[in-house]
Amino acid sequence: MTIKKIIGQIHLWLGLISGLVVFILGLTGSIYAFQDELKTLIYKDRLYVDAPAGAVRLPLSQLITVAEKALGTDRKLSRAELSQLPGRTYMFRALKLDREAFGYWNYYQYYDKVYLNPYTGQVVFKENAKKEFFTVVLALHMNLLMGDNVGHFVVKWSVVCFVVLLLTGLVLWWPKKWKRKQLKKRFSVKWNAKFKRLNYDLHNVFGFYSFLALMIIAGTGLMWSFELTTDKKAKVLSDTTQMTDVIPADLILKQALKASPETVYFLYNFPSVKSGTVNVSAYQSKMQLYDRVQYRFDRYSGKLLQQPQSFAQLSAGAKIIAMNYDLHTGSALGLTGKLLAFLAGIIAAGLPVTGFLIWWKREKSK
Repeated sequence: MTIKKIIGQIHLWLGLISGLVVFILGLTGSIYAFQDELKTLIYKDRLYVDAPAGAVRLPLSQLITVAEKALGTDRKLSRAELSQLPGRTYMFRALKLDREAFGYWNYYQYYDKVYLNPYTGQVVFKENAKKEFFTVVLALHMNLLMGDNVGHFVVKWSVVCFVVLLLTGLVLWWPKKWKRKQLKKRFSVKWNAKFKRLNYDLHNVFGFYSFLALMIIAGTGLMWSFELTTDKKAKVLSDTTQMTDVIPADLILKQALKASPETVYFLYNFPSVKSGTVNVSAYQSKMQLYDRVQYRFDRYSGKLLQQPQSFAQLSAGAKIIAMNYDLHTGSALGLTGKLLAFLAGIIAAGLPVTGFLIWWKREKSK
């Protein structure tokens, strides 16, 4: 058996093993690439409120109290999204996961969100996020609705298979001779051909054109899966000798606003343990998540515990880690990048289908 035939067998069997998972990941990834734009259209009633000229937002501490009351005493606030754009709501969420559980509904013990009018304190919308469409899509993309132990394991190694499939596919696509007739077959689809030839061209040609984009998407996904994006930070803790029952949220937000006045929105993360810190991420762009400054505050005194760095100040390695999500979704290149990620996801979903049909037709002919 020649080397190319061995590569062909590897390509075939890895495709059959991982094909269904790759199909799901490609489809859900395409949907999620434009989730921010789709949410703006679909959830306009909960994301936007009237903001009269000169309207001032209520203190964060007051809004936290309203959110806690709306979500109930059995729910603990974990994060708030505080948009600094006029006419936008504040979103508070309560999330508790069981990472050892199997199945979507067991994995999320609870996941609730409440949207508040920051100018009046009125509850605009309360949501059981476990049932929300994009939450389900993301869970399907990350763990196939099976939880971390099983689903994440299957996804991780299916993506590893997919990377090998891309590399072996490139070898199989590579022309023996770079002559015009052969190159035409490799670079163009014969749209008026019979189904067998058309299907083969769709698999071969679109697989080649999407190779680079899919390698970036798969590679950044694997960085998450193998926890290569975990930025090792110095262990900073709150001073528990100054313990109180109230987090000085207004002081913390005031400091973050003063340090990052051009922030589009803040992610305000509540500490989960007594010695935990209040982590505030100041996002400077609506689309690129890497353009952020991360602050850590003492939960009791509100003191800034660690001097943050802007994206421009990070080392090359830290910049790559910071950009991982934006490279994965294409948002690093703005709307153009998102469109490329969307198309790449569609092609990724189509490759197992066209590949299976190629194999099926060959088996039938035998």
